[in-house]
Amino acid sequence: AMFPLHIWLPDAMEGPTPVSALIHAATMVVAGVYLVARLFPMYCAVPEVLELITWVGAITALYAAVVACVQTDIKRVLAFSTISQIAFMMVALGVASDVDLHTGLGYMASMFHLFTHAMFKALLFLGAGCIIHAVHSNEMSEMGNLRKYMPVTHITFLIACLAIAGIPPFSGFFSKDEILTAAFEKSAFWGVWMTAVAGLTAFYMFRLYYRIFWWSKSSYEHHTPHEAPAAMYLPLVFLALVTCVAGFIPFGEFVSVNGEAYHIHLDWSVATTSIIVAVAAIALATWMYLSENTKPKALADKFRALHTAAYHRFYMDELYMWVTHKVIFQRICRPIAWFDRHIVDGTMNMLATVTNGVSYGIRKLQSGYIQWYVWVFIMGALLIAVLAMCF
Repeated sequence: AMFPLHIWLPDAMEGPTPVSALIHAATMVVAGVYLVARLFPMYCAVPEVLELITWVGAITALYAAVVACVQTDIKRVLAFSTISQIAFMMVALGVASDVDLHTGLGYMASMFHLFTHAMFKALLFLGAGCIIHAVHSNEMSEMGNLRKYMPVTHITFLIACLAIAGIPPFSGFFSKDEILTAAFEKSAFWGVWMTAVAGLTAFYMFRLYYRIFWWSKSSYEHHTPHEAPAAMYLPLVFLALVTCVAGFIPFGEFVSVNGEAYHIHLDWSVATTSIIVAVAAIALATWMYLSENTKPKALADKFRALHTAAYHRFYMDELYMWVTHKVIFQRICRPIAWFDRHIVDGTMNMLATVTNGVSYGIRKLQSGYIQWYVWVFIMGALLIAVLAMCF
């Protein structure tokens, strides 16, 4: 799901939310992270590859976070959020090095975030499923005031938002802080970059939260929304409880780069900075989206080009369509198809036509008529006699 091969994931979110929660948030999409982690000693042998992983992960994290800030389909917001969080895990592995075989911070941070992210992102997707079930739409414009109608979904969704934003004591704070610490240990550049992306994460998640649960909506056309049935909200409660306590699990005691126990120690200078950035981003989202107002539209109008580009995912889908349809299909596949039809097939058809023509021409030689055979025999004998007399 890394840039620029990420475009399948937002489209895959068209599927049911349980599938999104299980496969598109916690298992299949992190297969690449798991692959790098399993082969980590091999990657350490080629530091240039780790540098490439860092760049790809950092660019993907920023790109996906910016795109998520302007999407209106709630599952698409969560899809780009997933891309951004997977990129966090990749960066944690990328900023690691052969030294990390001994310290283990980046490796452990990546696996720790993979673990905690699975919980709160599954919670977000299942919460989105309850919301879609209630309002029959994925669009934020069809939602509002849902905290009054769906209290359980509201509280659990808020917990997940706080976790992904990196607010203590929720699990996302602990794992993301370890990633930021590993990034700062690599260089201040990567530390600042990923801290900024973490701030964007807090902003777009609370934009989503306020638009769904706080913006005013006087009435719903078809029916009044209601809380999801127990079969749907009980998993939310369970995942919310896990999200509240998972950060306190001594994850490094169970998973580390060299199999030895890793004792997690919070770097409070990094943690304090990340908390301040997250709180500032939440405050900005609160100022802009707590209640329905014209501030978001005014900001979008002021930065119209950036907003439009981000809304269209910086035209990556259009670029792929252009490359596939205009370049590959029209310029490459069409000439190859013409060559196949006219040259390859034409050659085979010509051989078949010539063979058929010759066979039609000589088939009278095997007609089965004795008189014909005798006539041919006599004519042949006379021809031989004439040739013999002439030469």
